[in-house]
Amino acid sequence: MLRRTLGNLAVGVLILGTLLSSGGAQAAPFAPGNIVVYRIGDGAAALTSAATAAFLDEYTPAGTPVQSIALPTTAAGANKRLTGSGTATSEGLITRSVDGQYLLAIGYDAATGTASVTSSTAAAVNRVVARVAADGSIDTTTALTDASSGSNPRSVASIDGTAFWTTGGAGGIRYSTYGGTTSTQLSTTLTNIRGTGIAGGQLFVSSGSGTNRLAAVGSGIPTTAGQTIAALPGVSVAASYYQFFFADLDAGVAGVDTVYIVDDSAVGIQKYSLVGGTWTLNGSIAVSGARGLTATVSGNSVTLFAATQ
Repeated sequence: MLRRTLGNLAVGVLILGTLLSSGGAQAAPFAPGNIVVYRIGDGAAALTSAATAAFLDEYTPAGTPVQSIALPTTAAGANKRLTGSGTATSEGLITRSVDGQYLLAIGYDAATGTASVTSSTAAAVNRVVARVAADGSIDTTTALTDASSGSNPRSVASIDGTAFWTTGGAGGIRYSTYGGTTSTQLSTTLTNIRGTGIAGGQLFVSSGSGTNRLAAVGSGIPTTAGQTIAALPGVSVAASYYQFFFADLDAGVAGVDTVYIVDDSAVGIQKYSLVGGTWTLNGSIAVSGARGLTATVSGNSVTLFAATQ
């Protein structure tokens, strides 16, 4: 479990699989099996609500630091800046693309020090997707003018890096393509969304309000408006959920049958299993303040990693 260090805000966390390499490396290649944490701040300056430099920190599973990759704070050609709010605890919920080729993050095309960046409009301060390859090279050419406008951009999911599903505190779950400037709002049912992810061929989102705390978006992985967001039956409707991890642990059940969800209250990490079509709570780990979550699976054995502030 990785925790806040040196006064920085660490939120998202994920496990590196076998990523495919591409050219233009800006850092050492990531090592398969290591952990990556999204961090805000350099450890020296006090954190504020202004736009702040963000980093991807790589660790071994034992917690030994490997390297830190700075997300860009200046534009370079078609690549935009990507900064985050220094005090927004719901940002930085990083993911890995389904094909294992990219790490994904979302932030602001704003200069460091930009005041109250979360309340900016996306038209004035684009919401930028970072697509980070196995060799550490960073692509920030996807800058959206209509995503999470007036609120926090939080998470982004992708199948193979050619299209993105983004979430935030406003505007709901949205679909865009690589290098694009606009996005499609898939549903107006739920607009304040935290995490997103794709598992078993289905798009999911999490929230801390309403009745859709962990929910499926449409059927499969939709790209068009008018989708229904449906809560997973049996999952708590009173939790404060952030990231989640689905697994297939039961050979007798087709598809994913287990989900781990992190709640930032003292509830911590909850485990639900799919039983007769209903998700049934069957365990929890008390981890206060956790928001980032990922895991590794070996047979029926699951190792969880959480990021706290």
